Amino acid sequence: MLAWWMLVPTLLAMMVALVLPGFMWLRAGVRSSLVAIGAAPAFTFGLITVLTVLYPALEIPWEASTVMPVLGMSTVGGAVAWGLSYFHRVNGGFALNGVPFREAIGVRVPIGGRQAAIRAATWGTILVGFLLAAWPLLSVADPANPVQQWDPTFHQNGVHAILYGKDASPFGGLHELYGGRRVYYPTGWHAFVALFARYDSVVQASNVSSLALMAVWVIGLAALVSVLTGSRTALLATPIIGGMLHNMPADALTMYNQWPNSTGTVLVPGLAAVFIVAGRRAAADLRFGDGIRSLIRRIPQVLFLLVGCLGLVGTHPSAAFSLLAFLAAPLLSSIVFFARSALAREGRGQLTAILWVGVGLAVLALPLIALASPKIQAMGRYPRRGSGWGEAFSHGLLPYPPFAQTTSTTWWTLIQVILLVAGIVVTARLHTLLRRPDPVDDLADEARLDIDGREIETIRLMDRKEAAPMPTWPLVSYLILAVLTGLAYAPDSALRTFLLAPWYKDGRRIMGVEDIALAVLMAVGVAAIVHGIHAAWTVSLRRILAERGIEDDVEDGVEAPRWPIQVGILSLVVLLSGLGAIDARDSAVAYVYDPTRLGKPGMAVKGELAMLRRMQYTTAPDALIVGDPIAGAAYSEMLGGRKAVFPQLSTVNGDGASQKVLTQHFRDITTDPEVCEVVRNLGITHFYEEEDGSYYNFLRSSRNPGFYGVDTSKGFELVDAGGTAKLWKITACGYVTPGGGSQAFADGIRSTQPGADEPEEHRSGDE
Repeated sequence: MLAWWMLVPTLLAMMVALVLPGFMWLRAGVRSSLVAIGAAPAFTFGLITVLTVLYPALEIPWEASTVMPVLGMSTVGGAVAWGLSYFHRVNGGFALNGVPFREAIGVRVPIGGRQAAIRAATWGTILVGFLLAAWPLLSVADPANPVQQWDPTFHQNGVHAILYGKDASPFGGLHELYGGRRVYYPTGWHAFVALFARYDSVVQASNVSSLALMAVWVIGLAALVSVLTGSRTALLATPIIGGMLHNMPADALTMYNQWPNSTGTVLVPGLAAVFIVAGRRAAADLRFGDGIRSLIRRIPQVLFLLVGCLGLVGTHPSAAFSLLAFLAAPLLSSIVFFARSALAREGRGQLTAILWVGVGLAVLALPLIALASPKIQAMGRYPRRGSGWGEAFSHGLLPYPPFAQTTSTTWWTLIQVILLVAGIVVTARLHTLLRRPDPVDDLADEARLDIDGREIETIRLMDRKEAAPMPTWPLVSYLILAVLTGLAYAPDSALRTFLLAPWYKDGRRIMGVEDIALAVLMAVGVAAIVHGIHAAWTVSLRRILAERGIEDDVEDGVEAPRWPIQVGILSLVVLLSGLGAIDARDSAVAYVYDPTRLGKPGMAVKGELAMLRRMQYTTAPDALIVGDPIAGAAYSEMLGGRKAVFPQLSTVNGDGASQKVLTQHFRDITTDPEVCEVVRNLGITHFYEEEDGSYYNFLRSSRNPGFYGVDTSKGFELVDAGGTAKLWKITACGYVTPGGGSQAFADGIRSTQPGADEPEEHRSGDE
């Protein structure tokens, strides 16, 4: 735990960099600071994506000294826009006009004790949700240990490659990992983490980024629920439930740990909240606005959303499809509503309706066209087979990762089912159970408020009631995502391949997105339970007062206190679920982080990790290491600080001829001259040896046989050993000019050769 405390400054720096560049810009047009904080990280990643493309073209190196000033300028520009916006709204201009500065920048009246308590409770539950999400990682993992899973190994080496090459371009910035081939790969996460890492702290910075993403996740969920419903109970319950879910963040940011895909997922809730707000305002403008002026007023929000969407694509393209899947229902229903409204009007109403129909068709067609693109469909060709309809049904309705099945897991699943059913019932029958008002009346009220120049982002927390309205479309979004998750486990079909291509037909990627809808519905379920208990308590209280003959002295609106019920129900959810089945989540962390308890993805035990860290002392700086990457050699760069011939678990170097010689025939180094020729040409100085063994469900030697059965009794000198691994200096080929970082190495294995772009997936496929 002490090691994590030492990294708190890095975590805080990451959060500042994620929030401030976009927060100020959004606050210029959004009242809710919660929404602004939840959506700001998408904006930051959008800026980073732009810079990763722009910097290589301008020959600017990617490092903190060149990127942070740009993020700082964005913060300053947003602060100026925020200040001017409030001056204009409060004073009708940009002068103080005698108005106190505190009031001019937006705090119109000091908040009362009740609203202060509500804000404190909101951020308190967000903190609790974050701690519930992060505790398994904090308590089980050593932040200096790498995630021993297929994709995370690639991603951590990707950060190291950016530090080494100063190039974060998605169009080849990670060429170090492909032996010089400039393959397209979304580098948003890698570029961000590289700003906070050194050559010897890539692992620590990567692990801290998981904590930052957990914080973004719970804040984004809270922001989303805050714009969907006025229920304070739902708002308080959301981050707690979201922090305990097993798919996101537990699986996605610990055991499976595919950082780029997970980053895109955690950005969706906050950005979706802004889309909802902007959509409501656009709808109000269309119905009650004043033409061009109203459209101009929305330009800043549109720009923010565009940059935010770019941030989704820059972290992982599947995130854009995730956002669309979540928001498809409200988008299409809004289009239908305005088309029908246009038909009801006289004059050019029919033409307007036709235009809306065209917009609706475009909304349906454009994603399908994008899905049919060669790059997206190449992702769908990854060999991941489906299972059966029974598994599809069970995973789709309540998704779950392959965690250990414990008693607390069973209880947490049961609680989720209860809350989900309650949320579905309430959402589907909202007009009777929560007295949902006419949404058209709500729209008219919002429009009038907006035209008057006042903020309409969310109902003030101090004025919210538990029976505040919430739309029914989150239920439809849940069903859409449930179908997609179910398809991932369904039998193979052309439809499965086509629709699930952005997620590599991988249910564990889609389940994280489904958790967004699940968290919303479960939070509403908590609110419904609290609402029912509170109503019963209030009736009982009024009856008792009447029986005591003091009803005349009591107002008709007397109510029982709500906060004891809220605290009690949320406490029961946390405790009865075993802190979200924390024992299963602990095991999931140990499965990939603890070198003494590794699961089937593990590659290096404790002694081997120690040997890798000693490489910086046992080898020269220009040493070049060769060995089976699956057996631990892939950690040579990020842990040992020495270049590796195969810096990722897949052997996909551009120099295919040399690669084949090494992976198939290195064991013949003393008898095959071609092996020594490759060793001398590339400048390979050391051999990383590991015993053969099973990886997932295959023998490592079945993929790279050349690195097993090597006779090291001659032609090698032992340098170091750890666990069952050994590091040898190669002497069989005579004197070798070291190629680690040398021009010979750059011209050899890093030589670019033609080849088709590969999909993002780097795992073994044998999960």
